[in-house]
Amino acid sequence: MRLASLLQSTSREPAYGYLLDADGDALLQDGRVLWIMQLQQRRILHASIGVEEIYGHTKERFVADHSLWLECIAPGDRQQLQTLLTTIGVGQSHTLSLRINRPDGSPRWIEYQIKCLADYATGDMHVRFVGTDITTRHHLEIALARSNRALRAITACEDVIGHAANESTLLQGICDVVTATGYQLAWAGLIESDGAITPIGLTAKHQDYLDAMKVPLGAGGNGTIAIATALRTRRPAVANYFASDMSPTPWRLAAMRYGFHSKLVLPMADQDTMLGVFNVYASEPDAFDAQEVALLVSLAQRVAMELRAHRDRAGRQAAEAALRLRERAIECSANAIIISSARAPDFVIEYVNPAFERITGYSAAEAIGKNSNFLLGTDHDQPGLLEIRAALSERREGKAVLRNYRKDGSLFWNDLHIAPVTGDDTRTTHFVAAMSDITPMKQYETTLHRMANHDALTGLPNRSLLEDRLENAINYSARNEHSLWVVLVDLDRFKLINDTMGHQAGDHLLKIISDRLQSSVRESDTVARLGGDEFVLVLPECADGNASSAADVIQRIMDAVIQPLTIRGNEYVLGCSMGVAVYPNDGTDPATLMAHADVAMYRAKDNGGNSFQFYTPVMHDAALKRLQLEYQLRRAIELDELTLHYQPQVDLRHGTIVGMEALIRWNHPQMGLITPGSFIGMAEETGLILPIGIWVLRTACLQAKKWQDMGHDNLRIAVNLSARQFVQTDLTETIADILQQTGLPPHCLEIELTESSVMADIERHLLILHAIKALGVHLSVDDFGTGHSSLAYLKRFPIDTLKIDRSFVRDIALHQDDASIVATIIALGHNLHLQVIAEGVETENQMAVLRAQGCDQMQGYYFSKPLPAEQIEALFLDQQITV
Repeated sequence: MRLASLLQSTSREPAYGYLLDADGDALLQDGRVLWIMQLQQRRILHASIGVEEIYGHTKERFVADHSLWLECIAPGDRQQLQTLLTTIGVGQSHTLSLRINRPDGSPRWIEYQIKCLADYATGDMHVRFVGTDITTRHHLEIALARSNRALRAITACEDVIGHAANESTLLQGICDVVTATGYQLAWAGLIESDGAITPIGLTAKHQDYLDAMKVPLGAGGNGTIAIATALRTRRPAVANYFASDMSPTPWRLAAMRYGFHSKLVLPMADQDTMLGVFNVYASEPDAFDAQEVALLVSLAQRVAMELRAHRDRAGRQAAEAALRLRERAIECSANAIIISSARAPDFVIEYVNPAFERITGYSAAEAIGKNSNFLLGTDHDQPGLLEIRAALSERREGKAVLRNYRKDGSLFWNDLHIAPVTGDDTRTTHFVAAMSDITPMKQYETTLHRMANHDALTGLPNRSLLEDRLENAINYSARNEHSLWVVLVDLDRFKLINDTMGHQAGDHLLKIISDRLQSSVRESDTVARLGGDEFVLVLPECADGNASSAADVIQRIMDAVIQPLTIRGNEYVLGCSMGVAVYPNDGTDPATLMAHADVAMYRAKDNGGNSFQFYTPVMHDAALKRLQLEYQLRRAIELDELTLHYQPQVDLRHGTIVGMEALIRWNHPQMGLITPGSFIGMAEETGLILPIGIWVLRTACLQAKKWQDMGHDNLRIAVNLSARQFVQTDLTETIADILQQTGLPPHCLEIELTESSVMADIERHLLILHAIKALGVHLSVDDFGTGHSSLAYLKRFPIDTLKIDRSFVRDIALHQDDASIVATIIALGHNLHLQVIAEGVETENQMAVLRAQGCDQMQGYYFSKPLPAEQIEALFLDQQITV
């Protein structure tokens, strides 16, 4: 009845409600839009009020019209979205930018954050679309791309301009470069003597478009022809919409056939003389905005200037033109240019270009007259200076990379190239220096070096850098006859937090621990991260070799690590196990010291964790035994050495066996029967707990089905699930498959989970618990009362049973405090309509108190210890147990 009630109340909520709880309201506050789709049917379930603002349709129509969401997408973008919806998987997130068309015909560009989630209770897959209007950004990006396109063309053309031997090669080169930088076509036209324009500089594939194309200078007097307009007005003429011009002119038809949709015509004039036009075509409509036109105007002007230079016959005019070109190149150069006197020793600066001012922060007035090495500041101990000084002395070219300093004192790296300038008498009169600021490249090199030697998450030295530092520390200790301590730190229970709360929480925890470790040691010490949850400390001259003092140091470090920390509102105390190896007693090389520290660390873990151990030779044998036991455990699965024992669970009111808890044992061929406390921890660390857990679940279900076939119809089997098993992505499917394979009714299986594993990541684990519950399986919280359950969350869990931990049951008949705690747990469970079972019942007095408090069931040695399946049969013969 309780379950039916819960299901009935839950059904009133929308099936996709879990997609709205986290951020539905926030989405409406920042201009974004939210809509949710049922993936299998491509049906819109929900749309926020922002739909009308962005799409121009009411949210009611958006939900009611099942095809409207797709019709809003521009036809060219629909397939991209359809493909994504076909391939998206549960849990996957994607970002997609699409163009939409509003009812008024205006386009907008929307960036969607798309995430697919599953409702495990219904089997529905839901896709959440969070859309942001990026139309403005899209237009800005287009404008920026166009400006960059023009800037690339201008930059690339400078080399052509500087090397063209004649008009033909100049114009051909300019057109080739402009076409190569992102425009569909560029051609130049020079005005002939008959007033027509003849194309020059076209590419071979567009030859037929421009063949025999001649436009009379006076044509198109009404301004309809862009070339004639540009020539007449001496201003750039733009034709941005070929498709909208319905005139059947040959040039327009040809342009449309070749995919040209926009055109810019730039007049090339030298003072009062019109030399020709420069034509640039683009494949997109409305391709040329004012900024791009202005940039290309400067290019056309630059080309016109060079054309005039080529036409000047006089040597003086040619020389002046060449000088202007060089001056322009220097002024526009991205590199800093310095001209200095060749007179030693100061080599006084006589000229700097604007790039110098921009790079150094010094104005030309501040730099001119200074010693040419003033940018060095006091940093004169640089290898590159030797080459520069030699070049100055020998009057030759020189090149070096130097550290220079700006006016504000900040460092920049200067790739410097100097060259001598000779006069008519061949004597060196000046030096020209070209400076390139290569600081970003140097910073990138530094970043690469750091990435190769430091852990990306914590910034600590990684294994590679640790080995280098440890080697240096050993050499230092050997020379000075000092001791050296190598401490290996492994966090206890980190895998539990990482697996249950996710890698983001685990990464946050590791950063906190790394900060604590660094703050607890000296600057001369090294803290490194090996990977995972392992850290290494290298402590030279630690306590001068005094073991007692060193232990105090290590205890202080441990105390810093185990301070409480808060993750997602919950407080945790994370222990750590530390192993210490000392140079030279425990090894004289990095590998040996690291290996021995590792052995000592595992001894600390074997002793219960949250402690430290100094290495001793005896530990080596223990470590070998541990490795051997791990190997044997792997083999135990293959050799069928694992077995299950079962402990009855008894109903206190009727004295009957109502369930069994399955408990694993290892039947070791040499060591005999091994209890789980000796190997489950190792199985958790190595990941063997996953195949072992599946084996336990399948074996227990098979045995329970066998007992049911013998007449024990409603007998329930309880199986413990570890925290690591609980977060498997295919857990629900695995349980369902085993139930189907064994034939055990789902209600006869009870999954036991520890309180701490359930509470680690509540929202995520709620989904898992509901998915398991949907199979019909019972859920139990084990060791209840030992963790940190919140009653607010507990009532949300779809659990059936609370299991009172044996630590409360032990003294229940002796101490009133324990009895009160147990009574409270029983009352809490009953108020939540849960069954309550007490474990660890060993005496009649304990049983009597529990029965008096209304406990439903109990298990423990008072009734029976865990027994093999064949010995359980005898207990069934006497179903009526005296309680």
